[in-house]
Amino acid sequence: MDSDQKKDYRLAGAPRLVSKRRTATRIGYIGLVDAAPLLVAEHYGIFESKGLDVVLSREVGWASIREKVLFGELEAAHALSTLPFVATLGIGSPVIPCVAGMVLSRGGNAVVLSEELRHRGVKNKETLKMDVENRKAFRKYKFATVYSCSPHNFHLREWLDSAGIDPDADVELVTLPPAQMCRNLAAGTIDGFCAGEPWASRAISDKIGWSPVNSEDLSPGHPEKVLMVKQSFAEEHDEESSAMIAALVEACGICEDPTQRLRIATLLSDKKRVNCPVELLEQCLSPTFNYGLGRVENRPGFLRFQERESTRPTATDTDWVLQRLGLSCAQKLNVVQLDLARNVLRADMYDAAMSGSFAR
Repeated sequence: MDSDQKKDYRLAGAPRLVSKRRTATRIGYIGLVDAAPLLVAEHYGIFESKGLDVVLSREVGWASIREKVLFGELEAAHALSTLPFVATLGIGSPVIPCVAGMVLSRGGNAVVLSEELRHRGVKNKETLKMDVENRKAFRKYKFATVYSCSPHNFHLREWLDSAGIDPDADVELVTLPPAQMCRNLAAGTIDGFCAGEPWASRAISDKIGWSPVNSEDLSPGHPEKVLMVKQSFAEEHDEESSAMIAALVEACGICEDPTQRLRIATLLSDKKRVNCPVELLEQCLSPTFNYGLGRVENRPGFLRFQERESTRPTATDTDWVLQRLGLSCAQKLNVVQLDLARNVLRADMYDAAMSGSFAR
């Protein structure tokens, strides 16, 4: 992309910023389609336009993202919406307060079942329940999610529960990095999974799985990924934090532009980023979702980067996370913990970044 094309996507009159930090801002991400705003912000020169010197670091899994943010190896990260809550509350983690001043993406997850289950007659959650019951004496089916306290885990548990399948007793739930889902499904070591794109679409494209349901069917508009930083970083480097938010909100808008879809898919396809075919990634960014078995539907809300103020975190987003932490992660929060948790998603940080008040 030449300089004139880059300029078209920059905020008119956006103030430049000289970071307080003497070193580059290190931002981690997982190789998923919903990491697109970070890659776009870097490639299109948006970070630079905000005066930021950013180094992106692809990480292998969500535990790595969490640990590197908490212990200072990363200043910020593309993170599950649950991760700053997990860190702040100490759920399987050191207690280190974290915050998120924007939502990077909403939706984008799908439950995928193996072709073997389809051959056994599983067509929906009702027939899955029958097969689980019939096979219980021989073995439990094994399903994978990407992190024990994640939206994917919530989606899978809620879907199984709606079928009358106890996710803790009737099946076995395991954790795998997103990029390992398809190879394990193909090898038969798992019977299904819930993960973000492109891995559902990859399983369907490779004809090793199909999707009975996606996150848009289960929790329309749920907060999926956020920009996570430590609370101490947000307080000590407020201008830098605001500049990151402003840059990534701009990038989210580009990710919704259909004229940029092929360019973004090509950017993501690099083996050092998401490492999937361009055609598949372009499909993931399109407003349709292929469930497999000939079922393709128009689902523009399945994966959204920006629609109206969807990048602004809300109290409803906080409630969505906290309700499911209680139900799916067996976390009974006291009054003090609830007060802390309600300050994790920070609309005030978003508003400051978007008003330009960070440039002073």
